[in-house]
Amino acid sequence: MVVGVGWWQSRPDLLSSAGNATLRTVPGHAPTHRPKHRAVRRGGASKGVWGRTGGWWHCLFVALFLGALAVRLAAVFGYRPALWFNDSYDYVGVALRPEPYVVRPAGYSMFLRAFLPFHSFELVVLAQHLIGLAVGVGIYLLLLRLRSPAWLAAGGAVPQLFDAYQIALEHMVLSETLFTALLFGAVMCLLWNRRVGVLGALGAGLALSAASVTRSVGLPLALVAALWLVARWPGWRSVGVFAVALTLPLAAYSGWYKAEHGTFAISGSTGIFLYSRTATFADCAVIDPPEELRVLCPAEPVGERQQPSNYIWHGDTPLFDVPGETFSPEKEELARQFATAAITRQPLDYLRTVAHDFRRTFESRLADYPSRMVAQRYLFASATIPLQGKDREAADMRAFEGGEFATTVHSPAAGWLVSYQRDVRVPAPAIGIALLAAFAGLVLSVRDRTRRAPLLLLAGVALLALLLPPATAGFDYRYVPPSFPFLGAAVALALTTVLRFRQERRDRQERRGRGQERRGRGQERRDGGQGPVSAPRPDPAPPATGSPAPGSPGGPW
Repeated sequence: MVVGVGWWQSRPDLLSSAGNATLRTVPGHAPTHRPKHRAVRRGGASKGVWGRTGGWWHCLFVALFLGALAVRLAAVFGYRPALWFNDSYDYVGVALRPEPYVVRPAGYSMFLRAFLPFHSFELVVLAQHLIGLAVGVGIYLLLLRLRSPAWLAAGGAVPQLFDAYQIALEHMVLSETLFTALLFGAVMCLLWNRRVGVLGALGAGLALSAASVTRSVGLPLALVAALWLVARWPGWRSVGVFAVALTLPLAAYSGWYKAEHGTFAISGSTGIFLYSRTATFADCAVIDPPEELRVLCPAEPVGERQQPSNYIWHGDTPLFDVPGETFSPEKEELARQFATAAITRQPLDYLRTVAHDFRRTFESRLADYPSRMVAQRYLFASATIPLQGKDREAADMRAFEGGEFATTVHSPAAGWLVSYQRDVRVPAPAIGIALLAAFAGLVLSVRDRTRRAPLLLLAGVALLALLLPPATAGFDYRYVPPSFPFLGAAVALALTTVLRFRQERRDRQERRGRGQERRGRGQERRDGGQGPVSAPRPDPAPPATGSPAPGSPGGPW
């Protein structure tokens, strides 16, 4: 049968679905059509991306970013060269004399060593402020990638960009800013695509290994990320690359530590810090430790125990009754055994103590805990209080800076920052509300599989970043801000889930109403004797573009 051109032209629906096409007829064959390749107008693709990802709402984030940049510039010009904490001595000393440090992993010291040729602490804190801003941009981009509205994505970045204590930590010679960036970089690699590819697994593994040698709590967080990845199971290649990228650097660092200190480990202080945690509740009448561990039993009644950190740094505590240096391998092993016995034989007391310290997160952003001297270090107003240290530590600071390192205050920026820190911060109760909102969104996301996995990872990391320090050592207010990137992103994603759930419910109601209307019209026409109404022809499927569609295994969410 030969089909002529007239048959094709008699079907206007097919002509309209063909769009811009040219007909080609061959004698004895049905006509075929070729799509015309129209030239894309310059800027059309970028305008499509602009509108699809939020349009003019992006200007909101640009304004927030510029405001956050202005606050950080005020810190750079107002307090020079940096703010200090007692731990800064140790970090700088290891940067000058590289070694796998016993008390803390040496990752942050290696970061400082990269700035040693410039002899400028001011350059260090400037880099840390830029890192903090980059994390804020990363939150925004990740939330857009996860299909959050642009205004919600901007809101998710606000705690990271504007919290005054976060900015103060960026201005201190401490590891928290670098650790936060590495941890969030790993999460971005895991969540950038619906299915974690080889490059994403490689980036996440390397970032988590770097985070683990920057702060000790990075290792349990890396294990949690590994469990999340295995549960998602993107394939043997991705899981294998992640495992190699995570374990090889850690094994290399542990080998370096073994060569220097004789133990295959990342640090030699986890047992001692855990002992300080358990010393606040341990009852040797219940534990009944062996004779070699009884020397570590605190002498005070349980209700009169000191803060956890005192059992490490104060000379009148049981740890100093054991011969040797504070972090000697022998003390580390005895402290680990005592802490393990206390936790296993007093599990409820351990959980009660951890919960008590964890509750401090939601009570105040800063109080005189563990002491007023420690709390003052996190305030711009107390920046000129001199550090308590020895001559060698002060000489290390001068050697790194190439001169005097004491903080100098410069008005008007310094005075404005004092007021800013008093007024602009995430309220402590809001942190608890945000955690509850994140996990409430996780419950709602049971019906939204595309957001369930990323929300679980973000909320889980936020919770553990807050919970691990009081569970393994003791609470400190500087351990709270590193959770803000994950907490802000989790809340924004939870609200996105709520908005989508409400939109889907409205869409279902509208579809149900349209269906009832069509059935009513059909019934009227049948009653009028005009017969059944044919179903409308569905719209043709859009052509493939060659890129992964949203929600596809290899594409965005």
